Amino acid sequence: MLKKLFYILILLIPHLTFAQLTDKDLQEIIVSDSLRILKTRIPTIKRATILELNFEDVGQLLQKFAGINVKSYGGLGGLKTISVRGLGSQHTSIVVDGFTNSNTQTGQVNLGQIQSDNIESISLVTGGQKSVLVPTSAQVAGSIVCIETFENTFSAEKHKVRFASKLGSFDQFDNYLSYKFSLKKMFVSAFGKYRFANGIYPYSFQNGQTTYSGTRYNNHFQDAYGGLSFGCRLAENGLLSFSYRSDWSNQELPGAVILYSDNSFQTLQTANNRLQIGYSHFYNKWSLRIFSNASIGKLNYTDSSFLNTAGGLFSNYENDQIHFGINSQHTISKKISMFFGTEEQVSKLRSNNSVFGAPVRWHNFSLLGTKLSLKSFTITGHLSSQFVQDLNDTLIIPSVFKVNPFVQIESKEFFGKLNLSTFAFYRNSFRMPSFNELYYNSIGNSKLKPEEANQVTLGIVLCPTNGKFSLVNRTNFYFNQVKNKIVAIPTKNLFVWSMQNVGKVNIYGAESSFELNYKFTDKWNINSLFNYTLQLATDITDRNNPTFGHQIAYLPKHTFNADISLKRKNTGLRWSTFGNSLRYSLNENTLANEVAGFVTSDVSVFTSVKLKKNDLRIQFSCKNIFNSSYAIVRYYVMPGRNYLISLNYAFN
Repeated sequence: MLKKLFYILILLIPHLTFAQLTDKDLQEIIVSDSLRILKTRIPTIKRATILELNFEDVGQLLQKFAGINVKSYGGLGGLKTISVRGLGSQHTSIVVDGFTNSNTQTGQVNLGQIQSDNIESISLVTGGQKSVLVPTSAQVAGSIVCIETFENTFSAEKHKVRFASKLGSFDQFDNYLSYKFSLKKMFVSAFGKYRFANGIYPYSFQNGQTTYSGTRYNNHFQDAYGGLSFGCRLAENGLLSFSYRSDWSNQELPGAVILYSDNSFQTLQTANNRLQIGYSHFYNKWSLRIFSNASIGKLNYTDSSFLNTAGGLFSNYENDQIHFGINSQHTISKKISMFFGTEEQVSKLRSNNSVFGAPVRWHNFSLLGTKLSLKSFTITGHLSSQFVQDLNDTLIIPSVFKVNPFVQIESKEFFGKLNLSTFAFYRNSFRMPSFNELYYNSIGNSKLKPEEANQVTLGIVLCPTNGKFSLVNRTNFYFNQVKNKIVAIPTKNLFVWSMQNVGKVNIYGAESSFELNYKFTDKWNINSLFNYTLQLATDITDRNNPTFGHQIAYLPKHTFNADISLKRKNTGLRWSTFGNSLRYSLNENTLANEVAGFVTSDVSVFTSVKLKKNDLRIQFSCKNIFNSSYAIVRYYVMPGRNYLISLNYAFN
């Protein structure tokens, strides 16, 4: 059924009417109506910094935000997921150009497969949204990672080209190319990328008093994507946006490192097709956005070492999803506005596994809110609801209905040149278990309960400027109370997990980040970024339980990051350091379950040459320069010292 809807959606495109942008004066306008960045409160990484970091994917970029814990399972090409302020990855909505990126089968978006080459900006939003036209499912999530790309912008230039090529350790090779043609009222872009690496690297880790050395095998991967984007202004009131993207990957799955055994025989192939259309409208005091997106995702998992009569395990899945949504805002007066939104998501999963039951999920999000702007502060509040119904051939899963409130108060800047502002918010959110968590016979737990979270945050933003010097300091204190927290622990490999509910978890945290910029002369300047996160996430379910008062698995108490970039004109040097304190592989905090803390450092040198409309940039990076031996997830060892050379070309 969903596959038919996918193709019907294509046929409907010419019959949709679209409307206006409110940012007409900007040279480049994001088509997506996605989040507008508030520079002080919302941490954002822009294109220039992304190039300096020379990271391959979004998972690595997000390590630069305070409050985020990134799980990486084996480095290059491996699965990467995030936890924001101690909440699971499914409490975070990934929004790319105004559309949510979701996966109801696994419940997790693999950030290692979202490449950084085309990203113009990436932001982390934990409180209220500055745009109420983003999808309702994102507005009610615990947090949002908002990504805006090169392909979905209007440009003043008629032709624009972006090209990137990288060569690195482990036979890494990838090329990215994008071309955009723009006129005054329309643009069209085409883009594509291919990436390959054998993934073989040496490692060492401590086992008691013994240091064991070996080579990481079964880590080969290759992936590619390509697509088209289109945008069109209609008269004075309209905007049409459309994009299509196809991607595939073929990778081996390295298991946990087992002493004296390098054997691992699992592979994973994925293929996804995604179509998105959006329509925005502004008329007098009304703004409106209607959108829809559909996707067909295929996944094949094989395990040739699995002992059965078939000679191995061969699992095939197809996950079809379709989303429809509408968001609107009405400005009643200069002080008061109202907004609402609704979104329907339909997901279906089919498999050659006869016990899977072909689940179908209907998930509705609805929201009604108001915003009051006064002289000294702004109050925003909304009430949202979620209704989830699962249909399954083999199990009876009860329907779920939840009401989730949100309220935020945010001050205007005060204290003159200090530009000090404060904000506080309360949010209630919940997330459903994924299809795999509920139904998959190797890991599924049909008794899993939905996870619910209450979040309270107090934040302070300080951004003084004084001639050559500027500073942005963001400090947040937060408390999250989680009921029925779903904890996933990898067992055999990156596809087979153990799922469990932890009844009650309290998360106390504090985070602070500093962005400093100083201009010595017209030629020399220094930029730096520092952040630190303290997080205490403890199980308070039962005083008689041996895990009572213990830190939740894989959540470090301390995380820090430091970056310093020294530049002379277009040439510079960047030093980056990242570290985690020790963690525990299980909820029972014993010596046997400890995962050692680590600190890694990267260094890169770069230069760029600008000739008229051409911009050529060359960069050399040495990652993990001190060859540290570490693992973010126990026994999933990370690469030692490795190198990456990148070339970026832009024609504007």
